[in-house]
Amino acid sequence: MHRCVSVVAVVLLAGCASAGDTARQKPTFVASTAKTDREYGNCVLGQWQAISPAAHMVEMADGFQVIVPNATTPVEELLVIRSRANGADVALHEHLSIVAMRAYRETAKACLS
Repeated sequence: MHRCVSVVAVVLLAGCASAGDTARQKPTFVASTAKTDREYGNCVLGQWQAISPAAHMVEMADGFQVIVPNATTPVEELLVIRSRANGADVALHEHLSIVAMRAYRETAKACLS
C-alpha cells in the first residue's frame, strides 16, 4: 500500500515542471537558421498553436521562447531561440520526449528554411 501511494505521489509531482525544469532537460533538437529570431519564432508559434492553442511566445533579452503548456505542467514544450548576427540558434526542450510530441519537433525543423 505504501508503495502505491509513493508511486502516485511521484507521478503527480512529475507534472509540476517549470520552464527552468524543462530547460534543464537535454535538448531533443538543436539547429541554426538564417531567419531572425522573431521570424523563426512566429513561424513556429503559428504551427504550434494549430496543435495547442495555448502555445505562446515570450520575448527574452537575447531572443524568444515559444512555450506549450498542458493541463498538468506549465511547460510541456520549450523552444529557446537566441539571436545571433546572421540569424538565430534554436534548442527544443521537451518535458517528455515521446512519439506523440513529434509534431512539435517536425514543425520546429520545417520553419528553419
